[in-house]
Amino acid sequence: MSAPTPAPTPPPAAAARGSQVALGVFLAVLVGLLAFRGYGGHLGARPTEPAARDLIDLNTAERSELAQVPGVGPKMAEAIVDHRRLHGPFRSVAELRNVRGLGPVTFEKVRDHFRVGPLPQEPPVEVAPPSPQPEPRVQRATPASRPAASASGVKKIQPGEPPIDVNAASVEELQRLPGVGPVTAQAIVAARSRAPFRSVNDLDRVKGIGPKTLEKLRPFVAVR
Repeated sequence: MSAPTPAPTPPPAAAARGSQVALGVFLAVLVGLLAFRGYGGHLGARPTEPAARDLIDLNTAERSELAQVPGVGPKMAEAIVDHRRLHGPFRSVAELRNVRGLGPVTFEKVRDHFRVGPLPQEPPVEVAPPSPQPEPRVQRATPASRPAASASGVKKIQPGEPPIDVNAASVEELQRLPGVGPVTAQAIVAARSRAPFRSVNDLDRVKGIGPKTLEKLRPFVAVR
């Protein structure tokens, strides 16, 4: 039985070409795997959530900061600051609708850019203690003027009182007449005892009664 014939050995050039092809296929597969991992990671990952933006406080933001908000601008920022100065701090973002010139459409555009922080605490109003009221002055009643009295303590006659009859009055009653004292009263009694008075003019014969005293006596004397 004859021995098998050995396979022919490939030439060196063919073997080198096969190695290059195999290396190229390996590199292509490796690059494909790397590319799949790179793009696959991006495709399978969840989209990142947008970072929460910092909202602008309506009560503390300056005019320049307000003007940077999309849809506001310098003119509207000035209107917001003027409203805050005239009407006090904003209590909610919804109060932006009260700003002059800021309509509903603009409000819907800009409302999500603002917030209202805690309002400052108003200092307590100090109430001054009531000032002591002055005590009411009690007006004392002025005593009625008393009729003038003579030196002897006899109350003088006052206008409106009945006249005194010089022919019948006592010494004490005669002393009530103006300008008549105890001495003159005694003189009147002595004069009438000699002759009653017929008229008021007869009093001029009484010692101590002159024309001036007689004129004072006329309204207060009578002759009966």
